[in-house]
Parts: sequence; structure tokens; C-alpha cells
Amino acid sequence: MKIPERAGDERVFFERLKDPVVLTRRIGERDIRFIVEPTPPRYFYPCSVDDACRVLGAIATSVRDLEFVVFRHPSSKQRLLRPVWGRAVFWYEFRKQHGAAVIIESQRPGMVRWNRSQGPDGRAELDRLRADGHRVERTRRGYEVHQTPESMRNTVLFRTLLHEVGHHVDFDRSDVETWKGKNSRVKEDYAHRFAGMAVAYLSNEGHVPFPPLLDHESMRHEGLDPAWFVADPQVL
Repeated sequence: MKIPERAGDERVFFERLKDPVVLTRRIGERDIRFIVEPTPPRYFYPCSVDDACRVLGAIATSVRDLEFVVFRHPSSKQRLLRPVWGRAVFWYEFRKQHGAAVIIESQRPGMVRWNRSQGPDGRAELDRLRADGHRVERTRRGYEVHQTPESMRNTVLFRTLLHEVGHHVDFDRSDVETWKGKNSRVKEDYAHRFAGMAVAYLSNEGHVPFPPLLDHESMRHEGLDPAWFVADPQVL
């Protein structure tokens, strides 16, 4: 199985969005476009645009080259083949405009199974998930990761977002040959270190953690549906 491409459409699958809402927010000394794709029932974005803006604003010097923050809903096949919390994209196209992007993908609360056989990277990620507040249980067949809206917000807002920014910082500080010479382990290690140091700094400065920023009236005024950012529509 592979993610299908569209004839005559040269965009990568994560550049193809359906009916997105586009906002512009001032982060530090630059404007960044926030692109939000609606989510179907049972799926949500674990953090809001305002949440992301508060975190990015606190590390504004590290995002001075960022053009887009994209909230996207992956298809079932994309979720099956390439499940991620987020992505760093160094050349993203949206409506004939290009630039660096961080992508946040919609999620669904519940339990996720991991294989029993995990190498050092997998075990380290399970430890990070535990630290984020996910309940991780070991069973005879493997691991069960129980995800709540709160633990997912911790993962996306206070780790994944910073991790993807770390990839951009690493890319920007490397020349072409140096970047090509780095393997995926080296790149991931840098992004993990960046996220860890960033959240420690933000915590020491009192920037994080903070409660969800969900101003329903303001969101609706901007064309956003608050239901896209909460796991249970009954809380609206």
C-alpha cells in the first residue's frame, strides 16, 4: 500500500487541503500564516491556534524563517501508513506561495497498540509519552498507550511543535552538504534535544504549562469551529 498521488497535481499529499481557513498572526517580528483544515467528527487538533501562537511567540527568534503552521486532517490511509503527531517541511506550497512549515495533524483519543519488540528509539519514545501523561501499559503482546485529550495536548504543544521547530533550526544552521550528510538518527536527536531544552527554558520562565486557549467567540469570528479543537463536542 502507498499513499496515492493525483494525476496532474504535483503537490505532496500533505499540501492538499480541503476548505482550509487561513489566518495571519504576528509572531515576534514577522507574520506567520496559520492554515486550518476542518476535522470530521471524533477527530480534533490537540492544541489551538492561540496555544501554538503563545508557544511560538516565546521562542520567536527560533521561528524567524517559518512561513506556515498547518493544521491538517490526514486520510485514513495516510494515518495508517504514516502516522505522526507533526511534520517539519522545509519547502511547503500553499496557493502558489512557498516557505518553511510546521504541520500539526489531527488525532483521535483512545488506545494505540505498539509492538512488543522495541529498539532504543521506540523505548525512548514510550518514556517521552509517559512523561507527557499518557498511560503506557505493557501486555503479553506489546504496549498499550492510552491517550487522553490532556496528554495529547502535552505531546503536541509542549513537545512536537518544539521538535519540528528544532528540525528547522537544524536545517537553517547547516549548509547543503552538511545537511545531506546527516542521517535521520542525528537529525532526530538534535530535534529532541532542542525540544527538551526549549520546554525547560519556557518552564523556567513561566511560559508553560498553561490551560487551553479556546475563545469560542473569537474562533468563530475568524471562521474556526471550536469543535475542531476539542475531543468531545459536548464541552461546547
